[in-house]
Amino acid sequence: MKDETGGKKITEFVGLRPKMYSYTVQGEKNPDSHHRAKGIATATSKKLRHQDYLDQLHLPHETLLTNRRIGYKLHQVHSIEVQKRGLCSFDDKRFLLDDGMLYYILFLPQFLKFGMLQ
Repeated sequence: MKDETGGKKITEFVGLRPKMYSYTVQGEKNPDSHHRAKGIATATSKKLRHQDYLDQLHLPHETLLTNRRIGYKLHQVHSIEVQKRGLCSFDDKRFLLDDGMLYYILFLPQFLKFGMLQ
């Protein structure tokens, strides 16, 4: 297992979705520097702060972030700007069953076969 903090204590952790989290480390001058946001371009994710993750956790809403990249189509180079869903605390691939404990990935064939999903 990888130690991302180098042995330092994590003082606050915010996990929104799998591979989308932020944490602060004890004794650091800039606590906003530790976060992961899979699916968001590195240049765009550098603008995100720990407070953005906290705001999303307490007041969930869908945010759109602008990703810019250079691409080509039919041998023509273009600057491409794409609006992507950014920080979001809604996990649309899993759901909570009636027992309140188990999460399952939605629409797997074995759940349809056993009648767990209708």
